[in-house]
This record gives sequence, structure tokens and C-alpha cells, in this order.
Amino acid sequence: MNKLKPIAEMIADMESGVFDFTVDGKCSGCGQCCSNYLPVGQSEVDKIRRYIKKHGVREVTRVSPHKDLVDMVCPFRSDVEGKCLIYPVRPAICKDFRCDKPRKKIVADKAKYHGKYSVVNMRHEFFGHETGYEALLQAMLMGGI
Repeated sequence: MNKLKPIAEMIADMESGVFDFTVDGKCSGCGQCCSNYLPVGQSEVDKIRRYIKKHGVREVTRVSPHKDLVDMVCPFRSDVEGKCLIYPVRPAICKDFRCDKPRKKIVADKAKYHGKYSVVNMRHEFFGHETGYEALLQAMLMGGI
């Protein structure tokens, strides 16, 4: 059975900018990398749309007493199951990402995808809504503010 890293080791990783949450070199399923804002191409969007329609995938929402709280977690990240609900058709950046890669490789991969695709608000793109704060954040990410 895999064990989580000791807290001191996690803090050391964070201080060096690595943020390695893997367990024994394998994805721990923690969801720390599952962002609502991802650089994705139109072909990926189309593939995801077909998949969610065919499989009846529903948006994962996180309940909050604050209606304008920004939910930065991907709407396809199931906290209950600890997995991606669109895993077979997840975006390329998700397929390539591993938090245990050297920091230079993580930064290079991020630059590659952000240079190739526009950043998409996954919740808005696939489920048609966002909070006011999300709209503001999206404008900031797209350079509009």
C-alpha cells in the first residue's frame, strides 16, 4: 500500500517549487493539478463534448455558502471517486502533466500548451456558466485587464 509523503517532505518540495504529490512515483489522485482553466484546442473541446453527451457526464459542483466563490477545480474532477470523469478524452496538457517532473520540464510544458492553445474556462465552456469573479479572473488571464 502506498503511503503519502511526510508533511516535512511536502513542505520542502513546495519551498523548492516542485509540488510533488506523487506516491512512490505514481499519481496519488489528489487533484491538485485539476484546474478549471486549461489551454485546450478546439478539437479537444469537440471530443470532450461528444464524450460527455454520450456518457451523460455531469458537472461536479462544490457547494459553498458564498455564491461568488471561485471554484478553481475542473468540473470533471470527481472528489468522491478521486478521478477524472473524462479521463479517456482529457486534454493533452492533462495527459502530459506529472507533478514529479523537474521544474524546468513543467515550466516548458506549460509554455508549450499556453503558446499553442487559448485558455478555456472548462466550467463555462461545457456547462455555460461562471460566477462574476470567474468572469473577472478569465479577463485577467486573457490579458483583458
